[in-house]
Amino acid sequence: MNIVFATSDLFCKPAMVTIKSILLSNVNAKKINIFYIENGLSEANKTLLKNMVSGTNCNIEFLQMPTFFNDIKGLLRTNPIAYTYCFLQDILPSSIDKVLLIESDTIVVDSLDELYSIDIDNFYIAATDDLQSKYCKEKLGIDKDSSYFNSGVMLLNLKKMRTDGVSKDLFELIKKGKSKFLYEVQDEMNVFYEHKVKIIPPRFNATTTFFLFDYDDMIKYRWPTTVCSRAEYYEAYSHPAVVHFTKNQIIQPRPWIENCSHPYARFYEEVKNQTPAKDCQLWISKRSVISNIVFFIYSKISHSLVARTLGVVHAYLYPKILYKYILR
Repeated sequence: MNIVFATSDLFCKPAMVTIKSILLSNVNAKKINIFYIENGLSEANKTLLKNMVSGTNCNIEFLQMPTFFNDIKGLLRTNPIAYTYCFLQDILPSSIDKVLLIESDTIVVDSLDELYSIDIDNFYIAATDDLQSKYCKEKLGIDKDSSYFNSGVMLLNLKKMRTDGVSKDLFELIKKGKSKFLYEVQDEMNVFYEHKVKIIPPRFNATTTFFLFDYDDMIKYRWPTTVCSRAEYYEAYSHPAVVHFTKNQIIQPRPWIENCSHPYARFYEEVKNQTPAKDCQLWISKRSVISNIVFFIYSKISHSLVARTLGVVHAYLYPKILYKYILR
């Protein structure tokens, strides 16, 4: 099983927790090869990572982020290392035909065997649908019936990418900068790989939305034009394989930040206590006044009211109006 991470030094400690959760949930894997692409990772943190996997079924290899990524213009809230997602076919050894990318804001709670075994011979990527509205898709110029995938967990067919020579055209798209929207690199990958991605069950990338709303309220919140089934939605909630702590206006979903109310925060803490990051202080919460008000309404009054209200903001106002102020 080949797995890739890409982080700056800042997110190294959360990455340790993710990697430890992989080891704990995949003890029966014959061998796990982790390729860790880094941008300014300290030697001390490299040593901690090596020591953490020592004596397990896991091997870790460090690769340097190509320096020219620092020159890509237009990034607003993403570290340049995120561009490695687009060029793993060039960065990883040519002998690696398939790799599973997992971001460091996740926790693995079940075996990855089923995910890694998915047949993607005829696709570039396998990923989960991120449940976006037609207005978000229109902003990017993709068809409303096209799935918009989340790049936090992706199974990538590097062999097909190399054979078809996608790197040059993908780099040209990025260089033009016309496909950046709210999620930047993820947006650009969705534009480039439209209709070329295999959509997989959401339990393989259970984002925060799945733990906030029931299925009907999720529809009110996201206005998705493509969506998983009701059964798949509840399976992601009750039996996830990978929990993805995505940002959200309602709760503080990231368990390395103080006052986290995500239902998997305690499990995250249990895994963290088995890593070199166990003594790290929680980051300071920067929840806004508006977020506190929304959380109060959600927790005390009505999930459905919050879903309807935020739905107008997230699914309509962001792509139609607010992005002009966010991205200026």
